[in-house]
Amino acid sequence: MNAKAWAASAALMMALASCGGFSASQDSAVDTVAPAQFEIARAAGPPLSPAAIAQHVRVLASDAFEGRAPVSPGETKTLEYLIAQFEAAGLRPGYNGAWLQPVPLQESRVQGEPVLSINGGVGSSASVDYLYRRDHVIWTKRNQAALALENAPLVFVGYGVVAPEVGWNDYAGQDMRGKIAVILINDPDFEADLGGKFGGKPMTYYGRWTYKFEEAARQGAAGALIIHESAPASYPWAVVQSSWTGPQFDVIRADGAAARPGVEGWISTPMAAALFHRAGIDFAQAKSAAQKPGFTALAMPLAASVRLLTAIKQSTSHNVVGMFEGRAAKSEALIYTAHWDHLGRCPPVNGDDICNGARDNATGTAGLIELARRFGQEGSLNRSVMFVAFTAEEKGLLGSAYYAANPAFAANKTVAAINMDGLQTSGPSREVVVIGAGKSELEDMLAAAAAAQGRRTAPEPFPERGSYFRSDHFELAKIGIPALFANGGIDLVDGGEARGRALSEAYIANAYHKPDDEFDESWNLVGASQDLQLLYTVGRTIAEGSTWPKWKAGAEFKATREASLKQR
Repeated sequence: MNAKAWAASAALMMALASCGGFSASQDSAVDTVAPAQFEIARAAGPPLSPAAIAQHVRVLASDAFEGRAPVSPGETKTLEYLIAQFEAAGLRPGYNGAWLQPVPLQESRVQGEPVLSINGGVGSSASVDYLYRRDHVIWTKRNQAALALENAPLVFVGYGVVAPEVGWNDYAGQDMRGKIAVILINDPDFEADLGGKFGGKPMTYYGRWTYKFEEAARQGAAGALIIHESAPASYPWAVVQSSWTGPQFDVIRADGAAARPGVEGWISTPMAAALFHRAGIDFAQAKSAAQKPGFTALAMPLAASVRLLTAIKQSTSHNVVGMFEGRAAKSEALIYTAHWDHLGRCPPVNGDDICNGARDNATGTAGLIELARRFGQEGSLNRSVMFVAFTAEEKGLLGSAYYAANPAFAANKTVAAINMDGLQTSGPSREVVVIGAGKSELEDMLAAAAAAQGRRTAPEPFPERGSYFRSDHFELAKIGIPALFANGGIDLVDGGEARGRALSEAYIANAYHKPDDEFDESWNLVGASQDLQLLYTVGRTIAEGSTWPKWKAGAEFKATREASLKQR
């Protein structure tokens, strides 16, 4: 153990020993471990205070928790800590009488370096082999160790969007069975204009890569290949190479994920250009056509063959679920969420291979605990209040996706969701940034609470990155639940926007998903405390009231919610 790890572990064990200790036995079944009785939160300060938030992060992001990877000793310690804190806050077990919701996971790892072969085209039909990592990154999430596609026709389906609410269907007239969809990333408005059917430059649900694969599956496609371009994807090809060449995760599905496309993946910009040239299609013209209403998918005179060998492993992780039962409307619930997991061990930096995930997302998890403590002082409210710490967010929002499919309260009984992912660590700010602004009436409630603090709400500075679709609340939004995701902004009281932007950029460059995302004693968590007070105010208003916040006109999930509430 290096000096850093020894010091952190020693400090953690001393703190835990003074508070009753905990069992870190890796031989015990997580479901049956009796949680330790920590008193850390009470000793650190009153609910929502900077000191209380700091103490949780100090523990959860310590090296002793090994980066909180799902299905690891770090998970066991994290679950014990969360259960103990929830219990101390006065919560009761919230999932079928238990604290833990088992989440069955499947890990798939591509074996070797699969070759994607393309034949056909204008002028020459000879097969060309495109190389893994350099030209493409492909995988399968089916429970299938060996998968082969032979001469599957390619179809350019534009942005791969089916959005009946705006009269858009890129798959119109296409039978995709046995075929591979070739798809543009982002949505039709990203480059076309600032006033189209998809709300202009900010990314919509239809622009996310996850949606592209989901829609291709609904269309019955045998494969789905997304064309990577750095600007609309918001990251370079190197991110695809690093993020999608390791193990891929999914929840275990009853059909073995047979409904998913057999082959999923990305192709590089140079490979896409080569394919369109070979097919005799002008890529720029095809892309321009795809940005306009009435686009018709193009059958490319090309076919693809691929063989995939995949090592498959199945395991179980856990969401942690606690609740306060309501009084008169106890069958209706508000839900607060955060993800407890991070990356675990990762590529080392200066000999440190633990990705501690202090800001991402020990801070949000600390916020969840502190909100539970604050509500614990209230006594029963009109509605029930849920607190859910999700697993496997870093693996693709899997814990929240599983909860959405198997909720403690049905979607039409869940009034709203409030998510926390990365609290403010740089001191108080003059603004609160609403991620995915313009979607629901929850934002109006937040604005009123912020005004009472002398602050303003502001939209996110880079809406084209689609951050609203990258954290756990999104899976709840997909089933219609209005969901709020807001963070302290960059206009800091101390240093203004210049300092806030510089600190944000430094975090992304040096710490995000790296070992340097560690707890820092110099953090100023006053801003985090203020933001949690806002989220408490919004949530308490909902829990003690009887109104049902609505999605705003044009929100992607409005129709789903309205259909759900009709069944209430």
